[in-house]
Amino acid sequence: MQLILLGVIHMKKKALIALGFLFLLMLPTGAWYITSMPADSSDMIPSAVSDSQTEQEEQDSSQHSDENILSSSTEEPQEVFDQDIQEAVQDVVLESRQLSVQSDLNMVAIGDSLTQGVGDSSDNGGYVGIVEQSLQNNAENSFHIKNYGKRGNRTEQLLDRLENPNISESLESADTILLTIGANDIMKILKTNVTDLHYEDFTAESDTYENNLEEIFQTIREKNEDAFIYLIGIYNPFNMYFSNIPELNQIITDWNTIGEEVVEENDNAAFIPIYDLFQQVDESYYSDDNFHPSRRGYASIADRVLDYIEPGIESYQEDSTADEENQNE
Repeated sequence: MQLILLGVIHMKKKALIALGFLFLLMLPTGAWYITSMPADSSDMIPSAVSDSQTEQEEQDSSQHSDENILSSSTEEPQEVFDQDIQEAVQDVVLESRQLSVQSDLNMVAIGDSLTQGVGDSSDNGGYVGIVEQSLQNNAENSFHIKNYGKRGNRTEQLLDRLENPNISESLESADTILLTIGANDIMKILKTNVTDLHYEDFTAESDTYENNLEEIFQTIREKNEDAFIYLIGIYNPFNMYFSNIPELNQIITDWNTIGEEVVEENDNAAFIPIYDLFQQVDESYYSDDNFHPSRRGYASIADRVLDYIEPGIESYQEDSTADEENQNE
């Protein structure tokens, strides 16, 4: 009798997990938000550009709050304790960086809600805010960073936004460009095929993703030939709850490979992997929606981004100093 009861309980748990997975795919959750709206309707997706120096390029027609997904109730003392830990992790990142910005530097961050910073409980702009604070703390001259992250953006929607006058002008004057894109392209496929999902559904759409990504780089290069472009990779937000589905990890790996290949075709460009940062981690790396990073998760991304962009910034500053010396001679 006990064996029968255990079997029934096990089957119920499996059913609940499957329903939970379906529920995840049906909810609008920022960087993983999927919509059936056409590519030119990105203005209908809520946006909040999270940077004190960023002009709001679009007026939103509606606002909505994030849904809590698979989140368990916690006592207030535990929440305060978790926040203290995440603030400490962020402080460690900031204190460990000693890069001094000696030349005028213009940076642009653009992409989906990972750039916008959705899930950051401090409302500090996610990884972009941490990068900004780290560089601003050591800036001897003018340092500017503009954040054009918008939740829900897929590659075709970002292509449309690149023609926005404010964004276009910022890209033209940028020295460094940070880019997150591609997660919503994957989620669109997941939602479209949720009742009959196959690995081949992703491979069939990978060419479209690659073509769009190549066009994004080409469009940026038409506006700015010299800026260094950093494409930040995609992580698997399902890993903590569905690590037993290897196809999901393979899909993320395949699409990251596409990103790396596109980057290799471009000069002054680099791919920043973050997939490994969210493997073997606990829930403290995720926000309440269990999709977007928490402040601690964003601190990990910022730390990785700074690892990659610091050599580029140092090289840019050396070139700027040399140019100034040549002009003075």
